[in-house]
Amino acid sequence: MQWTLIVLLGSSLAETTLGWMYHYSNESMTWANARQYCKTNYTDMVVIQSQEENNHLVSLLPNRTGSPYYWIGITKNHMNETWTWLGNNSTWIGNESWAENEPNNNHSTEFCVEIYVNIWKNRGRWNDEKCSNKKYPVCYKAQCNETACGRGTCRETINNITCLCEPGFKGDRCQTAVECPYLPQSDNGDFRCSEGNQTFNSTCQLKCHLGFLPTGSSTITCEANGVWSGPRPICTSYKHALLAVVGCGALSAVGCLCCCWMKRRKRKKLAQVRQTEEATCSSNEVHG
Repeated sequence: MQWTLIVLLGSSLAETTLGWMYHYSNESMTWANARQYCKTNYTDMVVIQSQEENNHLVSLLPNRTGSPYYWIGITKNHMNETWTWLGNNSTWIGNESWAENEPNNNHSTEFCVEIYVNIWKNRGRWNDEKCSNKKYPVCYKAQCNETACGRGTCRETINNITCLCEPGFKGDRCQTAVECPYLPQSDNGDFRCSEGNQTFNSTCQLKCHLGFLPTGSSTITCEANGVWSGPRPICTSYKHALLAVVGCGALSAVGCLCCCWMKRRKRKKLAQVRQTEEATCSSNEVHG
């Protein structure tokens, strides 16, 4: 993808992408004022989520031969706190983030961070600074909005946005419902589907023609994984259905008879064993 720089009114540049748009001002200000400037004119002070993004941002900013450099959106309120990014709560702080011997909290209240943009070895690395010092703000404007990802969650990247789709939806913008396998019409019935389609969350019911009955459940639903909720129902004639019921009843009856016969045989065998034991006991008493 080609990068484009657009000159804004006098003091700011914006890189146009499908993702975040970066802006900076040529007016130096305190960290608090810099953040207010970013929130008023764009989305917020820049938040960096990876070394790749850090390097990319540095490549867009003009080199400076010395302080002041550029404020970035990472800060803390007290000496013993951890550094925290604004807004999206990025937790990335890579091995190459800080300049040599930084952060050193040299004045005990260096709770804001500048990024070096120069031609020396510390280029792109960070330095903790007093928030009351004046630097140039770097801001971003988010491209994610409520409609960017139809049925999904929008995530900003360097040159694009990524949509994390809800279950049952697909596509680069989560704009398409997952489809289930096509249901061919039955010779003896018709499928009627909600909203006339066979996509996620659609329910299809089989309506059998006169003289036919559905086997099993007549209603199935298209699930998020693109599979129907159960086996495809079919229509069978009353005669076949009656035979099936009769056959099932006959099998049940046979099963019941077999069970009763087995129980009776078991009781008879137990009775014979008991009689044998009683006869043996009586014989032992007579001889005793």
